[in-house]
Amino acid sequence: MKKSNLTLELPNFEGPLDLLLHLIQSQKIDIYDIPIAQITSQYLDYLRQMQSLNLQIAGEYFVMSSTLLRIKSQYLLPQNDFVDQVEPDEDPRDELVQQLVQYSLFKKVSAYFKERNEKVPITVAKEASVSKDIRIQPLPKGQITSADLATTFSMVLRRLKMRRPDTALIKVAETPINEMIDYLQVKLTKEKRVSFFYCADQMKNISDVIGLFLAMLELSKNHQVKITQSREFGDLDLERMDANGK
Repeated sequence: MKKSNLTLELPNFEGPLDLLLHLIQSQKIDIYDIPIAQITSQYLDYLRQMQSLNLQIAGEYFVMSSTLLRIKSQYLLPQNDFVDQVEPDEDPRDELVQQLVQYSLFKKVSAYFKERNEKVPITVAKEASVSKDIRIQPLPKGQITSADLATTFSMVLRRLKMRRPDTALIKVAETPINEMIDYLQVKLTKEKRVSFFYCADQMKNISDVIGLFLAMLELSKNHQVKITQSREFGDLDLERMDANGK
């Protein structure tokens, strides 16, 4: 098939740049090296076909045709033979190439978002509704204890504080760990098992509680105390161990 005898279909182009891009892509032409004479001829043939079909042609199509003819005429102008060294002029196609590249990019982005919009399901927001038939039922007896409820409530409060933590400057006076070790050893001498929460309640300030906790870890490291916890965030049970580790 000759280049001048291009068979054109008549899809709905969105403008002259869309038409030019179609002519270039359908013939696999390098967009950075457009044969301006060939493309101009095909573009004008397309406009003549539209006129023969009595289709309304927007003025921007004729503006593009005049631009193509201007670029074509620049290539037909004779070169100056009287100058030995002529600085290379800018390619008259550069501006048109930049417009086509930008249009091609926006067209691909638009097609991507259109495909994405078709794949994503339509969601409609709705306010939560509660049936009037649902009534508050008491919890079964024996399954949940008051301690479980208190622990759950404290965990909820703790999570709320983590979302919006309170900030404050606290000065903690260091309490010697040896004093708290002696305190725990005296307790464990009287009783084989001691509650950490109970001991912490006997402390006067936060520094004493920190010292108590460090003393508990020190005794556990030296295999003098066995620490157990029945559940997460529950109390710590301290049990005295003998010389054999029992």
